[in-house]
Amino acid sequence: MNVTWRRHEVLLHPAHSNHRHRGPFWYGGAIASDSDTTHRAGAGREEAREKQAVPVIASRIWRAVLAAVLLVAAFAANSSIALAQCGETIEVAPRHSTPLGAAPLAVGDSVLYDAAERLAGYGFRINAMVCRTMAQGIAYLAPRAATLPELVVVALGTNGAVTTGQIDQLLAILGPSRGLALVTPRGGNYAYVPGLFRSVARQHPGRILVLDWNRLSAGRPDWFAPDGIHLGGAAGIDAYARLVASALTAMPSTAPAASPPAPAAPSPDAPPAASPSTGRPPRRSPESTRRPTLTRTERSEIERTLTYVRLFVSAVMTRELSLLGM
Repeated sequence: MNVTWRRHEVLLHPAHSNHRHRGPFWYGGAIASDSDTTHRAGAGREEAREKQAVPVIASRIWRAVLAAVLLVAAFAANSSIALAQCGETIEVAPRHSTPLGAAPLAVGDSVLYDAAERLAGYGFRINAMVCRTMAQGIAYLAPRAATLPELVVVALGTNGAVTTGQIDQLLAILGPSRGLALVTPRGGNYAYVPGLFRSVARQHPGRILVLDWNRLSAGRPDWFAPDGIHLGGAAGIDAYARLVASALTAMPSTAPAASPPAPAAPSPDAPPAASPSTGRPPRRSPESTRRPTLTRTERSEIERTLTYVRLFVSAVMTRELSLLGM
Protein backbone atom coordinates (compact mmCIF):
# COMPACT_ATOMS: atom_id res chain seq x y z
CA MET A 1 0.00 0.00 0.00
CA ASN A 2 1.37 3.34 -1.01
CA VAL A 3 1.14 6.01 1.65
CA THR A 4 1.32 9.73 0.99
CA TRP A 5 2.21 12.07 3.89
CA ARG A 6 0.58 15.48 3.62
CA ARG A 7 0.29 17.96 6.46
CA HIS A 8 0.78 15.18 9.02
CA GLU A 9 -2.28 13.37 7.76
CA VAL A 10 -2.21 9.80 6.40
CA LEU A 11 -4.07 9.61 3.15
CA LEU A 12 -4.69 6.44 1.24
CA HIS A 13 -3.91 6.63 -2.41
CA PRO A 14 -7.09 5.99 -4.39
CA ALA A 15 -5.39 3.34 -6.50
CA HIS A 16 -4.85 1.08 -3.44
CA SER A 17 -7.85 1.98 -1.29
CA ASN A 18 -11.30 0.52 -0.98
CA HIS A 19 -13.77 3.02 -2.40
CA ARG A 20 -16.48 1.64 -0.26
CA HIS A 21 -14.72 3.01 2.83
CA ARG A 22 -14.96 6.73 2.42
CA GLY A 23 -13.88 7.72 5.82
CA PRO A 24 -11.90 10.72 6.84
CA PHE A 25 -8.74 9.25 5.35
CA TRP A 26 -10.14 8.65 1.90
CA TYR A 27 -8.22 10.74 -0.62
CA GLY A 28 -10.26 13.86 -1.31
CA GLY A 29 -12.96 12.88 1.13
CA ALA A 30 -12.18 14.63 4.37
CA ILE A 31 -10.25 17.50 2.80
CA ALA A 32 -12.80 18.15 0.05
CA SER A 33 -15.61 18.03 2.57
CA ASP A 34 -13.94 20.61 4.84
CA SER A 35 -13.11 22.84 1.87
CA ASP A 36 -16.67 22.75 0.55
CA THR A 37 -18.04 23.63 3.95
CA THR A 38 -15.66 26.56 4.31
CA HIS A 39 -16.46 27.75 0.78
CA ARG A 40 -20.20 27.58 1.37
CA ALA A 41 -19.88 29.48 4.63
CA GLY A 42 -17.73 32.16 2.99
CA ALA A 43 -20.15 32.45 0.07
CA GLY A 44 -23.02 32.87 2.51
CA ARG A 45 -21.23 35.68 4.31
CA GLU A 46 -20.40 37.38 1.00
CA GLU A 47 -24.01 37.12 -0.14
CA ALA A 48 -25.22 38.56 3.16
CA ARG A 49 -22.75 41.44 2.89
CA GLU A 50 -23.87 42.13 -0.70
CA LYS A 51 -27.51 42.15 0.35
CA GLN A 52 -26.70 44.63 3.11
CA ALA A 53 -24.54 46.76 0.81
CA VAL A 54 -27.09 47.14 -2.01
CA PRO A 55 -29.50 49.45 -0.17
CA VAL A 56 -26.60 51.44 1.27
CA ILE A 57 -25.04 51.95 -2.16
CA ALA A 58 -28.40 52.76 -3.70
CA SER A 59 -28.95 55.35 -1.00
CA ARG A 60 -25.55 56.88 -1.68
CA ILE A 61 -26.18 57.02 -5.42
CA TRP A 62 -29.55 58.68 -4.91
CA ARG A 63 -27.96 61.20 -2.56
CA ALA A 64 -25.33 61.98 -5.19
CA VAL A 65 -27.98 62.42 -7.88
CA LEU A 66 -30.07 64.62 -5.57
CA ALA A 67 -27.02 66.74 -4.75
CA ALA A 68 -26.34 67.18 -8.46
CA VAL A 69 -29.93 68.23 -9.12
CA LEU A 70 -29.84 70.72 -6.25
CA LEU A 71 -26.54 72.09 -7.52
CA VAL A 72 -27.99 72.75 -10.96
CA ALA A 73 -31.17 74.21 -9.46
CA ALA A 74 -29.18 76.56 -7.24
CA PHE A 75 -27.08 77.67 -10.19
CA ALA A 76 -30.20 78.42 -12.23
CA ALA A 77 -31.90 80.20 -9.33
CA ASN A 78 -28.91 82.45 -8.65
CA SER A 79 -28.41 83.30 -12.29
CA SER A 80 -30.06 86.60 -13.20
CA ILE A 81 -30.57 85.40 -16.76
CA ALA A 82 -32.80 82.38 -17.31
CA LEU A 83 -32.82 80.12 -20.29
CA ALA A 84 -33.80 81.83 -23.54
CA GLN A 85 -32.88 81.04 -27.09
CA CYS A 86 -31.04 83.17 -29.59
CA GLY A 87 -33.56 84.76 -31.89
CA GLU A 88 -36.25 85.12 -29.25
CA THR A 89 -37.81 88.55 -29.80
CA ILE A 90 -39.91 90.87 -27.69
CA GLU A 91 -42.01 93.71 -29.09
CA VAL A 92 -43.33 96.21 -26.54
CA ALA A 93 -45.68 99.07 -27.39
CA PRO A 94 -45.26 102.53 -25.85
CA ARG A 95 -47.36 103.31 -22.80
CA HIS A 96 -47.92 106.97 -23.69
CA SER A 97 -47.14 109.46 -26.40
CA THR A 98 -44.09 111.70 -26.71
CA PRO A 99 -43.60 115.23 -28.13
CA LEU A 100 -42.15 113.65 -31.25
CA GLY A 101 -45.50 112.35 -32.44
CA ALA A 102 -44.81 108.82 -33.62
CA ALA A 103 -43.28 106.76 -30.86
CA PRO A 104 -39.49 106.58 -31.11
CA LEU A 105 -38.15 103.12 -31.86
CA ALA A 106 -35.45 101.29 -29.89
CA VAL A 107 -33.86 98.27 -31.57
CA GLY A 108 -31.46 96.12 -29.61
CA ASP A 109 -30.31 92.80 -28.25
CA SER A 110 -30.74 90.98 -24.94
CA VAL A 111 -29.54 93.99 -22.90
CA LEU A 112 -32.38 96.11 -24.27
CA TYR A 113 -34.60 93.07 -23.79
CA ASP A 114 -34.09 93.37 -20.03
CA ALA A 115 -35.16 97.02 -19.96
CA ALA A 116 -37.88 96.85 -22.62
CA GLU A 117 -40.94 97.28 -20.45
CA ARG A 118 -39.36 99.99 -18.33
CA LEU A 119 -38.36 101.92 -21.44
CA ALA A 120 -41.91 101.60 -22.79
CA GLY A 121 -42.91 103.79 -19.84
CA TYR A 122 -40.98 106.64 -21.48
CA GLY A 123 -42.97 106.34 -24.71
CA PHE A 124 -40.65 104.10 -26.74
CA ARG A 125 -41.59 101.22 -28.97
CA ILE A 126 -39.08 98.44 -28.41
CA ASN A 127 -37.98 95.55 -30.57
CA ALA A 128 -35.30 93.46 -28.85
CA MET A 129 -33.94 90.12 -29.99
CA VAL A 130 -31.64 87.82 -28.05
CA CYS A 131 -28.18 87.55 -29.64
CA ARG A 132 -29.00 90.17 -32.28
CA THR A 133 -26.00 91.46 -34.23
CA MET A 134 -25.62 94.82 -35.94
CA ALA A 135 -26.16 93.13 -39.31
CA GLN A 136 -29.44 91.69 -38.05
CA GLY A 137 -30.47 95.08 -36.74
CA ILE A 138 -29.88 96.62 -40.17
CA ALA A 139 -31.89 93.79 -41.74
CA TYR A 140 -34.77 94.62 -39.40
CA LEU A 141 -34.72 98.37 -40.12
CA ALA A 142 -34.13 98.35 -43.88
CA PRO A 143 -37.58 97.13 -45.01
CA ARG A 144 -39.21 99.61 -42.61
CA ALA A 145 -37.30 102.65 -43.84
CA ALA A 146 -40.41 104.43 -45.13
CA THR A 147 -42.30 104.16 -41.84
CA LEU A 148 -39.56 104.70 -39.27
CA PRO A 149 -40.18 107.39 -36.63
CA GLU A 150 -38.20 110.57 -36.21
CA LEU A 151 -35.89 109.00 -33.62
CA VAL A 152 -34.36 105.53 -33.82
CA VAL A 153 -32.17 104.16 -31.03
CA VAL A 154 -29.85 101.28 -31.90
CA ALA A 155 -28.53 99.38 -28.89
CA LEU A 156 -26.30 96.78 -30.53
CA GLY A 157 -22.63 95.83 -30.61
CA THR A 158 -22.32 93.13 -27.96
CA ASN A 159 -22.89 90.24 -30.36
CA GLY A 160 -20.63 90.30 -33.39
CA ALA A 161 -18.39 92.87 -34.99
CA VAL A 162 -19.49 96.37 -36.00
CA THR A 163 -18.01 98.37 -38.87
CA THR A 164 -18.10 101.98 -39.99
CA GLY A 165 -19.83 100.85 -43.14
CA GLN A 166 -22.69 99.41 -41.09
CA ILE A 167 -23.23 102.72 -39.33
CA ASP A 168 -23.25 104.41 -42.73
CA GLN A 169 -25.96 101.93 -43.72
CA LEU A 170 -28.01 102.96 -40.71
CA LEU A 171 -27.71 106.63 -41.68
CA ALA A 172 -28.76 105.79 -45.24
CA ILE A 173 -31.81 103.88 -44.02
CA LEU A 174 -32.92 106.71 -41.73
CA GLY A 175 -32.19 109.51 -44.18
CA PRO A 176 -31.35 113.12 -43.27
CA SER A 177 -34.68 113.86 -41.57
CA ARG A 178 -34.35 111.29 -38.79
CA GLY A 179 -32.01 111.06 -35.85
CA LEU A 180 -29.90 108.04 -34.94
CA ALA A 181 -28.89 107.34 -31.35
CA LEU A 182 -26.25 104.68 -30.68
CA VAL A 183 -25.96 103.05 -27.26
CA THR A 184 -22.39 102.02 -26.49
CA PRO A 185 -22.31 98.41 -25.25
CA ARG A 186 -20.71 97.33 -22.02
CA GLY A 187 -18.57 94.20 -22.02
CA GLY A 188 -18.75 91.54 -24.68
CA ASN A 189 -16.02 90.37 -27.03
CA TYR A 190 -15.74 93.58 -29.06
CA ALA A 191 -14.24 96.21 -26.78
CA TYR A 192 -13.54 98.59 -29.67
CA VAL A 193 -17.21 99.20 -30.44
CA PRO A 194 -17.82 102.09 -27.97
CA GLY A 195 -14.84 103.98 -29.38
CA LEU A 196 -16.07 103.35 -32.92
CA PHE A 197 -19.49 104.81 -32.07
CA ARG A 198 -17.91 107.94 -30.59
CA SER A 199 -15.59 108.40 -33.56
CA VAL A 200 -18.34 108.06 -36.17
CA ALA A 201 -20.60 110.42 -34.22
CA ARG A 202 -17.90 113.12 -34.39
CA GLN A 203 -17.85 112.66 -38.15
CA HIS A 204 -21.62 113.20 -38.38
CA PRO A 205 -22.48 116.03 -35.98
CA GLY A 206 -26.19 116.57 -35.54
CA ARG A 207 -27.09 113.21 -37.03
CA ILE A 208 -25.73 110.73 -34.51
CA LEU A 209 -26.18 110.93 -30.77
CA VAL A 210 -24.02 108.66 -28.60
CA LEU A 211 -25.71 107.34 -25.47
CA ASP A 212 -22.58 106.26 -23.64
CA TRP A 213 -23.72 103.39 -21.48
CA ASN A 214 -20.17 102.07 -21.41
CA ARG A 215 -18.89 105.18 -19.59
CA LEU A 216 -21.99 105.81 -17.49
CA SER A 217 -21.93 102.31 -16.04
CA ALA A 218 -18.20 102.21 -15.33
CA GLY A 219 -17.57 101.38 -11.70
CA ARG A 220 -21.17 100.24 -11.14
CA PRO A 221 -21.06 96.45 -10.88
CA ASP A 222 -24.31 96.58 -8.92
CA TRP A 223 -26.10 97.48 -12.17
CA PHE A 224 -25.10 94.23 -13.83
CA ALA A 225 -25.63 90.52 -13.74
CA PRO A 226 -22.57 88.38 -12.90
CA ASP A 227 -21.51 88.36 -16.56
CA GLY A 228 -20.95 92.15 -16.45
CA ILE A 229 -23.03 92.62 -19.62
CA HIS A 230 -26.69 92.12 -18.83
CA LEU A 231 -28.67 94.27 -16.45
CA GLY A 232 -28.88 92.94 -12.93
CA GLY A 233 -31.81 94.24 -10.95
CA ALA A 234 -33.94 97.39 -10.80
CA ALA A 235 -31.06 99.84 -10.40
CA GLY A 236 -29.36 98.81 -13.63
CA ILE A 237 -32.62 98.66 -15.56
CA ASP A 238 -33.63 102.13 -14.35
CA ALA A 239 -30.27 103.66 -15.24
CA TYR A 240 -30.28 102.10 -18.70
CA ALA A 241 -33.86 103.17 -19.44
CA ARG A 242 -33.19 106.75 -18.28
CA LEU A 243 -30.13 106.97 -20.50
CA VAL A 244 -32.02 105.79 -23.58
CA ALA A 245 -34.96 108.09 -22.77
CA SER A 246 -32.60 111.07 -22.59
CA ALA A 247 -32.39 110.90 -26.38
CA LEU A 248 -35.89 112.42 -26.50
CA THR A 249 -34.48 115.83 -25.61
CA ALA A 250 -30.76 115.42 -26.37
CA MET A 251 -31.10 114.68 -30.08
CA PRO A 252 -30.72 118.05 -31.89
CA SER A 253 -32.36 117.01 -35.12
CA THR A 254 -35.42 115.57 -33.42
CA ALA A 255 -36.15 118.32 -30.87
CA PRO A 256 -39.39 120.19 -31.77
CA ALA A 257 -38.55 123.71 -32.98
CA ALA A 258 -41.49 125.75 -31.71
CA SER A 259 -43.25 123.61 -29.16
CA PRO A 260 -43.58 124.13 -25.44
CA PRO A 261 -41.22 122.23 -23.15
CA ALA A 262 -42.03 118.58 -23.13
CA PRO A 263 -43.57 117.33 -19.90
CA ALA A 264 -41.39 115.10 -17.83
CA ALA A 265 -41.84 111.45 -18.57
CA PRO A 266 -43.85 109.76 -15.82
CA SER A 267 -42.11 107.28 -13.64
CA PRO A 268 -42.70 103.76 -14.90
CA ASP A 269 -43.70 102.81 -11.35
CA ALA A 270 -46.30 105.57 -11.01
CA PRO A 271 -49.94 104.48 -11.29
CA PRO A 272 -51.78 105.55 -14.45
CA ALA A 273 -53.93 108.64 -14.33
CA ALA A 274 -57.61 108.11 -13.52
CA SER A 275 -60.17 108.40 -16.28
CA PRO A 276 -62.25 111.64 -15.96
CA SER A 277 -65.49 109.80 -16.69
CA THR A 278 -65.13 106.76 -14.45
CA GLY A 279 -62.59 107.85 -11.87
CA ARG A 280 -60.82 104.54 -12.38
CA PRO A 281 -57.38 103.98 -13.94
CA PRO A 282 -57.60 103.08 -17.62
CA ARG A 283 -57.16 99.45 -18.49
CA ARG A 284 -53.76 98.67 -19.94
CA SER A 285 -53.38 96.44 -22.91
CA PRO A 286 -51.70 93.08 -22.28
CA GLU A 287 -47.96 93.24 -22.58
CA SER A 288 -45.61 90.77 -24.14
CA THR A 289 -44.53 87.91 -21.97
CA ARG A 290 -40.88 88.34 -21.18
CA ARG A 291 -38.35 85.69 -20.42
CA PRO A 292 -34.83 86.57 -19.32
CA THR A 293 -32.07 85.79 -21.71
CA LEU A 294 -29.07 83.54 -21.71
CA THR A 295 -25.68 84.74 -22.86
CA ARG A 296 -22.92 82.66 -24.39
CA THR A 297 -20.93 83.06 -21.17
CA GLU A 298 -23.77 81.72 -19.07
CA ARG A 299 -24.39 78.87 -21.48
CA SER A 300 -20.74 77.89 -21.10
CA GLU A 301 -21.02 78.10 -17.30
CA ILE A 302 -24.12 75.90 -17.29
CA GLU A 303 -22.52 73.37 -19.64
CA ARG A 304 -19.39 73.30 -17.49
CA THR A 305 -21.48 72.82 -14.34
CA LEU A 306 -23.42 69.97 -15.92
CA THR A 307 -20.14 68.36 -16.99
CA TYR A 308 -18.87 68.52 -13.40
CA VAL A 309 -22.14 67.04 -12.17
CA ARG A 310 -21.94 64.16 -14.63
CA LEU A 311 -18.34 63.43 -13.65
CA PHE A 312 -19.24 63.58 -9.96
CA VAL A 313 -22.18 61.18 -10.31
CA SER A 314 -20.14 58.86 -12.53
CA ALA A 315 -17.29 58.78 -10.02
CA VAL A 316 -19.64 58.02 -7.12
CA MET A 317 -21.40 55.24 -9.03
CA THR A 318 -18.08 53.73 -10.18
CA ARG A 319 -16.74 53.72 -6.63
CA GLU A 320 -19.86 52.19 -5.13
CA LEU A 321 -20.20 49.55 -7.83
CA SER A 322 -16.55 48.62 -7.39
CA LEU A 323 -17.35 47.72 -3.77
CA LEU A 324 -19.74 45.12 -5.15
CA GLY A 325 -17.05 43.77 -7.43
CA MET A 326 -19.06 44.69 -10.51
